[in-house]
Amino acid sequence: MKGAATISAVRTAFITGCGRSGTTILGQMLGRRGDVSYLNDRFDLWADFPEADIWGKHHAEMPAGARVSLGREDATRDADARERFVRGLERHRAGRAVLIEKLAINNFRHGFLLGLVPDAAIINIVRHGVEVAFSIQERARAGRWYGVGDRKWLLLEQHAREVGLGGLLELCRTPFERGLLEWRLSVDAADAWRAGASGARFLRVRYEALLADPLATCDALDEFLGLPSSEEMRAFAASSLSRRSPAAAERDVPETTEVIAGDALRRLAYWPTGGGR
Repeated sequence: MKGAATISAVRTAFITGCGRSGTTILGQMLGRRGDVSYLNDRFDLWADFPEADIWGKHHAEMPAGARVSLGREDATRDADARERFVRGLERHRAGRAVLIEKLAINNFRHGFLLGLVPDAAIINIVRHGVEVAFSIQERARAGRWYGVGDRKWLLLEQHAREVGLGGLLELCRTPFERGLLEWRLSVDAADAWRAGASGARFLRVRYEALLADPLATCDALDEFLGLPSSEEMRAFAASSLSRRSPAAAERDVPETTEVIAGDALRRLAYWPTGGGR
């Protein structure tokens, strides 16, 4: 985490990462600061972009063009919607130095975010895909993950086909396997955008490092955002961050794990070079 370049005058930052990767706890940390306005899962902010509603939060019927992945061109298609969105962010800033917004699906939408707010910074968090998949499994079994009529899963299937991974869908027979494919699609999308991004202000946080040394993550966030040290954020991080579910190494995983996500697990140094456990 050390060594991130200091970036001054960050006014808007987006927290991104696959759902269940630690985006919320990271946002809660930053939200403890008096100089930060933090927006957590404010789906209403995106209501002017019908194609972004992949859960049915605002549109019971699937909007035309709905999809998980949005790019810069989607941000510039409706100038009035973009202007309303930016005005809304400024209202929520409430005079604070930095406004930070978090919505996990935006891990598929970095180009869209920077099309809306070109000078924004990105704080991206990654977590072991096996742990993420087990966490998604719990949410999915409780009916709290895929939205109206499983819309989100249908759109993830569509995205998988579009990026050439449709062949993996037949392996996704359980909530774990669906969650694992979602993780793989999400981190692939973020890394593909990052590889092609030029000059984007980007900080990657590893969930495991956040748990192991939360104060070092606080230091890196301060430096990245150009903010002074916050005792409130540090106190929250020191007292609230702990592992609450088994680590990936303690889990028995299906044999399909390697096929569905082995490439991404290795790329992010979560999986042995030769394959699964």
